[in-house]
Amino acid sequence: MAMAEHRIPSHPLARQAALCAGLSLLALGSGCAGSLLRPDPSFTFFETASSRVDPWYQNVEDWQARENDHRPTERLANTKEIREAGPMTGLLRVKMAKWTNKERLALAKEIAAWAQIESRRHFRFDPPTNAANDPWPTTRDLLANNRDDCDGLDLISYKLMREFGFPQDQLYRAIVRRDRDRGNHMVTLWFEDPRDPWVIDASGVVTKRVRRFSELLGWTPTVLFNDTKQFTPRHLSAVRDVGDVARAEDQAAR
Repeated sequence: MAMAEHRIPSHPLARQAALCAGLSLLALGSGCAGSLLRPDPSFTFFETASSRVDPWYQNVEDWQARENDHRPTERLANTKEIREAGPMTGLLRVKMAKWTNKERLALAKEIAAWAQIESRRHFRFDPPTNAANDPWPTTRDLLANNRDDCDGLDLISYKLMREFGFPQDQLYRAIVRRDRDRGNHMVTLWFEDPRDPWVIDASGVVTKRVRRFSELLGWTPTVLFNDTKQFTPRHLSAVRDVGDVARAEDQAAR
């Protein structure tokens, strides 16, 4: 029987698909006589690269140099750029940033729910003391002691969010004061929007779910800090220079 001639489509994408399909069939065909799986590891992946034996060596070096040159135009869009671009933007860097924030929010909700379950299991009251003498544990202290109150248990959510790659410059721990009785509590704030952060409360005292700070009634932020910086929040009514607010928001959005 005569074999029909196989024509490769002329369109580039169709041609690529046809070639890939052909390679797949060849790979399957070559494995019919034996196992399709390698019997054992066949490569050592981390041998030192050499320009003498690797034809791609210079390409890799060139790409690394350009990739590590952190020009602002090469970053994903920040919150300000997302707002200005609008919902129907065609810019890939904006769409990637919006999708990243959406997935991070879903993950933040999972972290908060898990942290609240574990906080109930690992909670203990600190001995009575005033705020200035209340020792805050480090992550190492918390894990070694295996329990703490809210200023230690907040590290569950804060540390997990850092482990999952939330940007360090968007993630802060915060002391919030309850207005009616001036009680203090510690939460994690994610500044995906520098004007209105998400509240992640590992103990569930302020909020059981992840919500915007503007949705919290009766709570005032008094201290904001992370591993390297600390700030003293002020109410907008107490800020005389509107430019200060704009500059702070722009800095947080970067």
